[in-house]
Amino acid sequence: MASIGSKEAKGVLSQLIQRAEGGETIRITKYGRDAVVMISAERYARLTRDLFSEDKN
Repeated sequence: MASIGSKEAKGVLSQLIQRAEGGETIRITKYGRDAVVMISAERYARLTRDLFSEDKN
């Protein structure tokens, strides 16, 4: 998982989006602490669908 500071991420946001769309997980830190994890919308949908599936009994 790649990690980048929030100030640096501002300048390369388009690149980070492309990387996340390509399947990479990006961790964005603020003041040296984890703040956000960036993943693609497709991966997010898959994770939430699996997590909240009603078929899990």
